[in-house]
Amino acid sequence: MPKSKTVIKPIGASFDSVVDAVLGSSKSQPEETISPNYDDLIMRLTTPVGWGVTIDQIVEQGGKRLDAEHYDPAVMKNDEKLKSIGVNLKPLSEFADVQLPSMFTRIWAQDSDYGVPYLNATDLMSYFALGVPAQERYLSYASAVKMEPLIVRKGMILITCSGTIGRVFDVPSALDGWAGTHDIVRITPHDPNMKGFLRAYLASRFAQIQILSHTHGGQIDHVTGDQVASCLVPELAPTQIAHISKAADKSDKMRNDGVKYMNNALSNLSEAFGDV
Repeated sequence: MPKSKTVIKPIGASFDSVVDAVLGSSKSQPEETISPNYDDLIMRLTTPVGWGVTIDQIVEQGGKRLDAEHYDPAVMKNDEKLKSIGVNLKPLSEFADVQLPSMFTRIWAQDSDYGVPYLNATDLMSYFALGVPAQERYLSYASAVKMEPLIVRKGMILITCSGTIGRVFDVPSALDGWAGTHDIVRITPHDPNMKGFLRAYLASRFAQIQILSHTHGGQIDHVTGDQVASCLVPELAPTQIAHISKAADKSDKMRNDGVKYMNNALSNLSEAFGDV
């Protein structure tokens, strides 16, 4: 009698599921993934930095300004640092005359026979970089403005107060007697020996934070002459002021000498290539 055949009954599952069951049994189960919590990061990125001021701080501040940026912690910390050095702090107006001319309508002249050489902030930056103003212009004597308040003199310190604020320049001999834009504050030290010290201080972080804290304007940033005049200046010992002034004056002289050399180099190039 023939032997009965063994009958293999079908497995009640698909082949793929069986393979997965067999192979998967030897694999370790994946660890549960923990999603990082970004709540704190999002909070820091989307929440403005806040700080508080007292009513006394607002009342004691001359301008009685209520805009928060005027009381920025960096400004307050800067003021505290100045007060902590243990010397008297006086407004710039007690050390120098601070003037800012009013806006005026410009009428241009063809040459120096009919007008005064004119410069703005861009011309100043170009002069101190290349030895020549950005462009040659003359403010006509026919302009309906008092010319004398516009004139910059050697011994003055100039600060830009519109657009790019706080750039500090001295007035070299080459620019003495030029008419300047109304966007430059003119500072004339009461004591000429303090010019170097004031020039250096106004370019320092301590003064720049004070000046820039007054920034205002809808489309173009501005500060006023009165705001620059309110900048607090430390009344250092005469020997310290003399030392700083001497170093600053030496620096200004070296820079002005460099400007002359650059100007001579540009003149030589012009002669070599001729008029273009």
